[in-house]
Amino acid sequence: MEGTVPSVTAERLSENEQPNVEEESEGKSTTPRRVWLSLLAVIAIFVIVATVVAVKTPAYEAADEPGHVQNIETLVSGHWYGMNTPCRLDPRIGLLQCSGDEANQAPLYYLLFAGWQRVIGQPVLPSLSGPYVKVNPAFFRGESGLFLNHSPATHRILLLLRLPNVVLGALTVLFTFLAVRLVTADAWTPVVAASFVAFLPRMVFLTSFVTNDNLVDLLGAVLTFLALRYALSPSGRRMTSVGIVYGLLLTTKLTTLPLVVVLVAIAFLAPGWKRRIEHFGIGVFSALIVSGWYLIQNIVRYGDPLARRTSAHYLSLLGALGTPIGKPYIVNDPLRMIVIQIPQRIVQTFWYVSDWNQFLWPWEVNLLFTLAFIGTLIGLIHRRIERRVLVTFVAISLAALLSVWVVAFQTFYQAKYAFVGLPAIAGLVALGVERWRFLARFLLPAMMLIGTLVAIQIDVLAIRWN
Repeated sequence: MEGTVPSVTAERLSENEQPNVEEESEGKSTTPRRVWLSLLAVIAIFVIVATVVAVKTPAYEAADEPGHVQNIETLVSGHWYGMNTPCRLDPRIGLLQCSGDEANQAPLYYLLFAGWQRVIGQPVLPSLSGPYVKVNPAFFRGESGLFLNHSPATHRILLLLRLPNVVLGALTVLFTFLAVRLVTADAWTPVVAASFVAFLPRMVFLTSFVTNDNLVDLLGAVLTFLALRYALSPSGRRMTSVGIVYGLLLTTKLTTLPLVVVLVAIAFLAPGWKRRIEHFGIGVFSALIVSGWYLIQNIVRYGDPLARRTSAHYLSLLGALGTPIGKPYIVNDPLRMIVIQIPQRIVQTFWYVSDWNQFLWPWEVNLLFTLAFIGTLIGLIHRRIERRVLVTFVAISLAALLSVWVVAFQTFYQAKYAFVGLPAIAGLVALGVERWRFLARFLLPAMMLIGTLVAIQIDVLAIRWN
């Protein structure tokens, strides 16, 4: 049966053997046509459901979307957004208004979308005002959106920014397939991995809206692909490409900083300490070449390459730290947070969260999906997966999860920060079920797709928006 072909394991690659990347990658160009058609079907389903969410959700009824849009519009208008603009209290909504509540974010995503808006000739969108500023009391009961009224005209214009995000999500699914295809002889394992990413409800509801997380997730998929190519045949040129993508991640979102662990981990796959140190240096240098201008800008504007102090002050003024407005973010019990609170939060927000985080699944549903996920990983036990492949997947997955812990000690946190490593996590899942019966391998993706459709029905189509 096709579904039982072993992955790239120790049977094919001995520990002392230097694999030929051309053979490893080019040798998989014989993927059956039905596999490509299945991949296209997965991407098509993803695009359809994400587009439905984008079209059926009124403007700005997604977490932090107004702030992300404001960053884009500030750039389109010819100005640079930032955290130095004095804040003022807007009595209509009881919130502080600055240059936007996402002005602490790195600029790459906003530069790309500002360029897109210029290309299509769309004028600057108006700022969040008018009917939007009235908060809906039903929001606090989890029955409706944040805003009392919505503008169909603004929604139509906002779709010009939302729909390109769906494209970013589709590319993330594609690169997940291509990455896993590098390391397995099983034709269907990459499809399982792509399905995991495409049908994850949280991923669908992120991709449907304007947020820099979508570019982070795509770059994370590209990083996984390039890191695996390096792992199969280490070279300075391949490490350069990994470093460049890591630099792009830093200029998109600084929460991806822990992925420097990946550069260390894959550099150890090179033979000899001299080459390991050399390749790690190449990766870091390449990343700094790409992201250095942004880090220097932060030093000039905020006195710190990561702008940590300014960001903490800025977010406290906005009340965006999960604390009362103006109050600092303090972790009173670090051990409890590390061992209990963060894992609980990851389980709670990994599978599904939508809109302004008011729509969540019950803990029983999240637990069911988590147990099913753990069940797929148990399949990795006693598998003879080639060491360098396993090291790469695990390093990316753990570094991505580490981002959640790092953010938790600075501000409000969610599992979406780990989605930069979602393709690697999906790769581990797909390899874990590779020996299962064919249909059983798609059980978890099928469960997630059903969950996505239920979430759309209950929290999008069934909600009455004004």
